[in-house]
Amino acid sequence: DSPNKQGKYKDPTTPFMCNEGKDQTVCLSEREEDLFSYDSVNEEEEDELHKDFEALQLKLWMAINDTFTPSSSAGELKVLRSAMVSIQQQEAQGRRWRDCQEERVPRWRPQKCLSIHNILLQNMVEGRIKEAAKDTSGGTDWLSSPVKRQVCRVGRCVKEDLLTVVRRVKNCYPPHMDIMNLYAGLYHQEFSAHLTQLTAAGLDDDDCSYLLSWVNQYYPHEILEHTELDGQIKVPCLGSLLPQNELKLLEEQYLTHKEEKVKLWLNTALKKEQENWLSGRTPEIIDGYYFSCLAVDVIQVRLSYAKCVEEFVKGNHGNVRSVIKAQLVCEQQLR
Repeated sequence: DSPNKQGKYKDPTTPFMCNEGKDQTVCLSEREEDLFSYDSVNEEEEDELHKDFEALQLKLWMAINDTFTPSSSAGELKVLRSAMVSIQQQEAQGRRWRDCQEERVPRWRPQKCLSIHNILLQNMVEGRIKEAAKDTSGGTDWLSSPVKRQVCRVGRCVKEDLLTVVRRVKNCYPPHMDIMNLYAGLYHQEFSAHLTQLTAAGLDDDDCSYLLSWVNQYYPHEILEHTELDGQIKVPCLGSLLPQNELKLLEEQYLTHKEEKVKLWLNTALKKEQENWLSGRTPEIIDGYYFSCLAVDVIQVRLSYAKCVEEFVKGNHGNVRSVIKAQLVCEQQLR
């Protein structure tokens, strides 16, 4: 009987071991080489071996899919580590068949385990980002809009998952796979795609400002430069979290909004000063001089200031002389 026909695995935390105590991948590879060493291959044995390889692959993909399970334990990480060893063994076995004649190669070769692994990671990361965006279980209720809460949840997912990778998952992979940067690139890609989708739907000014703060501050500095991640990720290779054209549009919207608010503030300041003039109130005297608290920058950017002063002088107000003296101080400072 083949090694994996009978009995259960000896240790539930090592599902890649066969009954002989060998790595299951090694057992299957030995059976594969033995089966295909003959001039003719027994089809029944070939079908059975093919099913056993498919069962092994399913275990590999399940181990990878459980990478971020909340109950992740040392035993589950041992399973992931064993899965990566098996994947590398499968890749090595595939290379041994590379130069053989096509009719002598098993129909399941090459298995492209690493390529499938990377696709699985991409799908897993995409799923986690979508799940985080939809999750309304709490923790972001203090934010004032659905867009802000969604961006915060997704950003928090990116941060927590990358920290999990550097703390636990990274050691399950061989160094040459550079798993930290593989994960960082996938999360960057999905986070970027999600933000781009949000901007395409249109943002109000407040949400626009919040999203820009994530792109320019929180993500590059509080996540990528986190003490545990700093130096672990090739940040320049990631690029901007948003395409330059999208980023430019958001920045223009932000600046337009801020410019309008500044104009409103300056108009309000000038209006309050004008109300003081018209009330007949005498300006405050400081160090023997009449003083106006009207900010110099208000005079500088508001052309309506000159018109206000001119109309006030033409009016019949008893405090004209003191008000004008106070304004002359502001104008002198401006010059």
